[in-house]
Amino acid sequence: MENRLISHELEEMKIQIDNLKKKLEDQTIVNEKHIRNSFRIKISDINRTVTMTVIACILALVYCTWFFHFTGLSLAFTIATGLMLAVCVLLTLIQKIQLSRIDISAGNLVETARDISKIRTHYKDWYKTAIPMIIIWFGWMTYEILTRFEMTPMTIGFLSGAATGGILGGIIGGRINKKIINRTEELLGYIEELQKEN
Repeated sequence: MENRLISHELEEMKIQIDNLKKKLEDQTIVNEKHIRNSFRIKISDINRTVTMTVIACILALVYCTWFFHFTGLSLAFTIATGLMLAVCVLLTLIQKIQLSRIDISAGNLVETARDISKIRTHYKDWYKTAIPMIIIWFGWMTYEILTRFEMTPMTIGFLSGAATGGILGGIIGGRINKKIINRTEELLGYIEELQKEN
């Protein structure tokens, strides 16, 4: 009788353990689905941000080229500005293409992490190129304006406006850059969680 009681209790414990295992498996599946869904949302957010950046760069390319040519700045400066903005558009488009190729559902988390790390590194290193390039460009623009036009209130206003626009553009660009870096780091965190579960 005692053996039957122990056997019956063991059988109940086994059923409870099986139920717990099933609940844990269901919870893991739900957690993985949640992580993958969050991943897709972050990718979409980055993609939207990059798309808006590309549009802004294209508009700046067209407007600045026209405006600098129209105001009488040198052809070399106008072409250099156009080339600088075209390179920015091209590099941003390359990141957008790389971003669109990332597919978490493909299952290769190591490759996905590597691709996201490349995008993060690009945006982290962007300051190393962008800040010196902007300083040189702004110095050249100031030189162009001061040598081509008389020092009038309009010239001072134009330079002040350009400096203000440059500072505001730098702040906005820095925030966008930081946002993309933060999102890529969150994505890498999601991948790390998925790798722990598998």
